[in-house]
Amino acid sequence: MAAFTIDGMVPRHHVAAESEADVVSAIRAANEDRSAIVIWGGGTRIGIGDPPERYDVALDLRGHRGIVDHQPADLTVTVRAGTTMAELQAALVAHGQWWPVEAAHPERATVGGTIASAADGPARYRYFHPRDWTIGVRAVLGDGTATKAGGRVVKNVTGYDLTRLYSGSFGTLCAIVEVTLKLVPLPEHRLTVRADMPTLAHAYRMVRDLMRERPPFDAIALVTGPQTEPLGGPTWTALFTRLAGTRAAVDRLRATLERRTAMADVGHDVWRRIADLPADAATSLRGTWPAGEPVEAYTANSLWYPGIEIAHLLDETDAETLRGVRGAAESSAGALVIERAPTELRRAAGTWGTPRIPLELSRRLRSLFDPRAVLAPGRMP
Repeated sequence: MAAFTIDGMVPRHHVAAESEADVVSAIRAANEDRSAIVIWGGGTRIGIGDPPERYDVALDLRGHRGIVDHQPADLTVTVRAGTTMAELQAALVAHGQWWPVEAAHPERATVGGTIASAADGPARYRYFHPRDWTIGVRAVLGDGTATKAGGRVVKNVTGYDLTRLYSGSFGTLCAIVEVTLKLVPLPEHRLTVRADMPTLAHAYRMVRDLMRERPPFDAIALVTGPQTEPLGGPTWTALFTRLAGTRAAVDRLRATLERRTAMADVGHDVWRRIADLPADAATSLRGTWPAGEPVEAYTANSLWYPGIEIAHLLDETDAETLRGVRGAAESSAGALVIERAPTELRRAAGTWGTPRIPLELSRRLRSLFDPRAVLAPGRMP
């Protein structure tokens, strides 16, 4: 049971689900005795959320895995939620395809957990949100009802788009058990380059100027702090860019970058290590600043995804400092969420900050999807 501890709370029971029927049975049983369930995948993002109000059962979906159906010609795949990201991508690469989502520790991260936790990563610059590549979902609601939404074809135009509602619900509305995903062909050619920046202020200015041109990069990330050294060089401020497409297109994009700064080629595995940074840090605060990045809010150790305006602040901090940075973000119509931090800090400052959805609307949704509040009570506002 210790492996399923959350914020010092250990569940009384562990249920290893191997089928949708197992999930239905576990949630119905929780409704009967008013137990509280936390849904587990690979556990890479299980720490996101306020400490649970109650925690009786760890519902483990890792045994419910495997590809159900793959239609390469239609660029779609249906997969069980407990399938790891690495397993999915390995199966797709044989057909020259991939699901354009990159998550930390893909050998552990599950497809269902990646969608439910709205994971970010390098691919979001070009491919946006995981929900944008999810066209169908089977889910078990908080009362044990098995449901489906969307379908297995790209053109689904009827009904409510529940796939978007479930993404980012962190297991508080339903247990996702199966998803149908849109795929993209693997590009003909890929190139990753690193540019070392003399100062952080210089890096911000250059990247902002570059973003105004809306370059069709495949991924872009600015990394600051000592973690840049194992990523290919000694400088503590480094810009990484992935170029993809035909070889001619990649050459043109590289020439665009070379007009601004010197670059060096690095291996593509750097993106895996960049995606892992927030998951491996003792403290990781995910911030968004739609009005532009306030330089003073970025600490010595950070990961910034330009173009999607997401930054992970990776320094240890205290509640007072966190509230100040959160206030700066929210005053710019942004947000600051604690993704990883000591329990004491999360209890003192709160995971989510000011709710962006009216609380009454959240409560009404919760009462519809989970009427007895058995799914991770207290983890979200």
